[in-house]
This record gives sequence, C-alpha cells and structure tokens, in this order.
Amino acid sequence: MIEEKVEVKISKQDYKSFMKSWLTVYQLSQKFPAFSENSIRALIYASKPRLRAKSKNGEEYVPGNGLAHAIRKVGRRVLIDECAFAEWINSQPAS
Repeated sequence: MIEEKVEVKISKQDYKSFMKSWLTVYQLSQKFPAFSENSIRALIYASKPRLRAKSKNGEEYVPGNGLAHAIRKVGRRVLIDECAFAEWINSQPAS
C-alpha cells in the first residue's frame, strides 16, 4: 500500500469563509446581550424584501434591512454568521 502526503494551501480569504462561526438565534442572543431572541427573530424576518401589506396593485415591496447575507437555513434550524452580524451592526448609522 502506497501512502502519499498531500499538502493543501488555503488562501486567507478561503480560510475565513471556511471557518465562519455560525450561531443559532439563542447563542447569538447570549453572545450579544443587547439583542433578545425575539429582536433577532424580527431582524431575520425583515432581512429580505417583502410585499407591502396594503398595496393597490400588489407589487410594492418593503426593502430588507441588509442582514440576509449573514443568515443560513439548514432544515428548520436558522444559523447566523457571528462576524457578518457584527459587521452589519457596525455598518448601521449612529443616531
């Protein structure tokens, strides 16, 4: 039997995308205590554009909040990228 040693070089960008820290809603609320589970769920709901409730022709949309890129659904489980969530918070304008 012949064994070969193979070395794989991964670029920093590929490594960062491979090593993302995915958290559940509960874990994210524990990591960021300023956000409750319900507030995170509301952010998830508002992350994508959706139809306006009262529209005359049914084609008016409410814009998303921009968090959709950090959310993944695996089966019924909702996972959020911790780094992307923190970047999204920092990108919000200060009031």
